[in-house]
Amino acid sequence: MATEPGADSFDLVADVPIDEVRATAEGFVLQGQGLDRSGYRLEMRLDWPVDSRTKKVLSEILSQAEVKVMRWRSPARRLPPP
Repeated sequence: MATEPGADSFDLVADVPIDEVRATAEGFVLQGQGLDRSGYRLEMRLDWPVDSRTKKVLSEILSQAEVKVMRWRSPARRLPPP
């Protein structure tokens, strides 16, 4: 059985407080400026229909979010013996 890697298996790419949330036909678009001062955009697509009232509530909740983008750490390169 495979085990899920721990947090130390990932490198932080960006820490992004969400500034804007927009509901779309397929889900949501979240935008914000990362702590590195770069702009980030996250498109979140849902596989099920969501009514407009629920989208409004979810937009309010997501607007208070902070997104951490993590990248799987690649194994250290091994140099061939001399």
